[in-house]
Amino acid sequence: MAGFVAAAVAVIACLSALLATPMVIRLCIRRGWVVQPGGRRTHLGAMPTIGGIAMYAAFVIALLVSWLAGWFVPELRRNERDSLQLVLLAIGATLTFMVMWVDDVVELHWLPKFGVNILAGVIAVGPFLWEQVLRADAAGQLTQANGIVFLGFNMPFGEYVDFYALSPWLAIVVTIFWLGWMTNTVNWMDGVDGLAAGVSAIAGLMLGLHALLLQPAQYTVAVVPLALAGAAAGFLWYNFPPAKVFMGDAGAEFLGYVLGVSAIMGGAKFATVLLVLGVWILDVAWLIVSRVLAGRSPTHSGRDHLHQRLTDAGFAPNQIAIFFYSLSMTFGVLGIADIGSTGKMWALVLLFIVGIVTIGYAMKIQPRKVD
Repeated sequence: MAGFVAAAVAVIACLSALLATPMVIRLCIRRGWVVQPGGRRTHLGAMPTIGGIAMYAAFVIALLVSWLAGWFVPELRRNERDSLQLVLLAIGATLTFMVMWVDDVVELHWLPKFGVNILAGVIAVGPFLWEQVLRADAAGQLTQANGIVFLGFNMPFGEYVDFYALSPWLAIVVTIFWLGWMTNTVNWMDGVDGLAAGVSAIAGLMLGLHALLLQPAQYTVAVVPLALAGAAAGFLWYNFPPAKVFMGDAGAEFLGYVLGVSAIMGGAKFATVLLVLGVWILDVAWLIVSRVLAGRSPTHSGRDHLHQRLTDAGFAPNQIAIFFYSLSMTFGVLGIADIGSTGKMWALVLLFIVGIVTIGYAMKIQPRKVD
């Protein structure tokens, strides 16, 4: 029964996004929340640019349904810790969404956007930080993490890297860094129609299935990424090439933040996220390094993103999207499959090779100059 409800949450999110997106398109046109072609934007005509409103609304609706279902399905009834994590997720995701909505309208400086990424991470670890600073025992250790904290992860051969054991402060810093990295990974991915929405839907699906396949199944954890997957999939109907609406930074950073949190809740599902989003995580790292080496700010706008270079090479948006959907789905399935630690290690090695080859090929392409 609980598995059926978890699947229903994804379907409800998808249908909600399907219904909400046309209304958001009309809202954007009426309010003038559109972007014109030119510069890095190659679309034709004015394009509604805050479609993320629809995904956010669909996600919230689906989670409310899962909360109501907890009254009737014991496996979906959240304990105190689960409820706290959901509240922290809601606050951090809403803050990210609202500030980026403002950015989509008035184009904020990079500093407040960076600041909200940090603040959203601090919100996630807030109760844990409070305990660590003010209520830790004499030994300075806590028996259980409160909030959303990246405590550690399993290495490919089974060794557990325990951030918390090394230092609770290390766990706090790693969590804030991880959430900021994931938020910007999805945001920087959002440059080709349908790419960020489709890959995020796959990532959410894989994280949700991972939680359901654990023994015992983590139903209250699974509904979060499944709701996100459904919302992204419903929006994708209007965002797949040729797009009728863009998600904007509000949508992209919201997706990234929720995916980052979903990878931590219920125990870090690090390998699954790496296998689904590994190429894009590499792309963000390479862009930061290459821009710094070139004497530019990492926040500098340009057509040096992986997907933009592939576009300049002559690949159509739908070809780029389908290629990366295939990569994400293939490696995502390997991430949740019972192939053992050795199998996952080789999957990560293969993904790293594919990522390096793809990025290397793209780097040979001369970016088109931005007007």
